[in-house]
Amino acid sequence: MPRPADPATRDRILAAASRLFYTRGIRAVGMAEIVAAAGCGKNVLYRHFPSKEELVLAYLHRLAEQLDDSMDAAVVGLEKMPSAALVAVTREVADRVAARGFRGCPFRNYLREMRDPSDAPGRFALTEIRALRRRVDGLVAAMGVEEPDVMADRIWLAIEGMYASAPYGDRPAAATSAVGLVQELLAAA
Repeated sequence: MPRPADPATRDRILAAASRLFYTRGIRAVGMAEIVAAAGCGKNVLYRHFPSKEELVLAYLHRLAEQLDDSMDAAVVGLEKMPSAALVAVTREVADRVAARGFRGCPFRNYLREMRDPSDAPGRFALTEIRALRRRVDGLVAAMGVEEPDVMADRIWLAIEGMYASAPYGDRPAAATSAVGLVQELLAAA
């Protein structure tokens, strides 16, 4: 009779894989390396994650929960102040981008590295990116500004610009500039 899967082992495997995937990329990390990093057997890994794709999807889901929670926490109490919430959302991204060890948005990294948004992890990554865009769009719409699509596009470009410029130059300065740009856009609205 097979032993039941231990959730602590699953978490240990996922934590090891997450570190490796985030620092080195999905393609660069093999399942044998994850087995070694997690300190488990190959059979144990495959009992929890029958394929690398399922492990990658679990990694992206885990990060999505963390990012969604931090984004939700950033806007607590700002439900009736959409412009303040937009600044808070931008600042949340800025803080993440400026943080030590930041190696890019995991969803954007996946899409850049794998170049196939049609697999399950790719579809999930796109869903997460689009969810943030919908949050921005909804907050701009709640402001009641003229041309909300234009305002949302500009704020989105500031957010995307932080992610795009992260590998180059001074991330904290770029993050501060992006927050300032969004504040200026909102003040002019």
